[in-house]
Amino acid sequence: MAKPHLTAEQTVASGIRLLEALSAAPGQTLAVGGACELLACTNAELEQIVDTLSKLSSRSSGARAAITIADGRVTLHGDAALIMPRRFSLEEGMVLAHILDVLDLDDETRERIRAAVGPAQGAMSAPGIVEPARYGSCFARLSEAIEDGIRCTMTYRSLTEGAARTRTIDPLEIQEEHGEVYLVAWDIEKDAERRYRLDRVGEVTFTEESVEHHGALSHSASESLRAQGLVARLVLRPGARTFLLDWAGAADIEPHEDGSMAFSLYYSSESWLFDQVLAAAGELELIEPAELRERLVDYGANLRA
Repeated sequence: MAKPHLTAEQTVASGIRLLEALSAAPGQTLAVGGACELLACTNAELEQIVDTLSKLSSRSSGARAAITIADGRVTLHGDAALIMPRRFSLEEGMVLAHILDVLDLDDETRERIRAAVGPAQGAMSAPGIVEPARYGSCFARLSEAIEDGIRCTMTYRSLTEGAARTRTIDPLEIQEEHGEVYLVAWDIEKDAERRYRLDRVGEVTFTEESVEHHGALSHSASESLRAQGLVARLVLRPGARTFLLDWAGAADIEPHEDGSMAFSLYYSSESWLFDQVLAAAGELELIEPAELRERLVDYGANLRA
């Protein structure tokens, strides 16, 4: 077989053309002969192109382009390397509209961005009262800090704190789970990874320092709650609202014959847990630990008082 002789520039250009063709092809697969004809290359050069593409990966997710040559066909697997227009969902479009409105852009540029990446169906209008609350007022600034690797200070009030306090952080990424949006960051004072609800983040200020590599694990919300070590066992009554089981900390769900369901709940705030049990109005019962049940009774009595 003849050795491939494509230059680096030719390999990249041919690789992009191949990805375009595979993305448009039924089943994302082409005959080797057809691919060679399309790219005006030999079989050996096609293997060189595919080998180069297979070494590419996404900088943010680490996902690799999966392309194989087998049984006379070249095939693109999965969607990591698909080439297609990026259209936002309606929810993403509302966030984009909010960001565009707060950025200092001229009207023409703003509208071009809306037209290019807004939802394919439905108008991309600015979010109402609820949407900005989920993303807070610092979404754009934190996104910039993550992209540029800037250490920040921010004010934040947790569930257990009566007032916001300043934290110094290395921001890592923004995640969305169970309808809530979180900033994953390394807390410099605690020397540990932490998750912060974006709607509780206050003022964000850039420092003169860059982020450091801390070996962060980027836990999910459920993993972070498990790491707190606080767990209770609860029972959901028959016919109760089962969306309560969608809580990030819910685990070990056990259905009973009478239609009730027992489950474990990992939590970080005792007052939050008590509020949820009381708000469920009898649909949710705290079973154990016993001392936690006693504190719930005292908590409810203090509220009545």
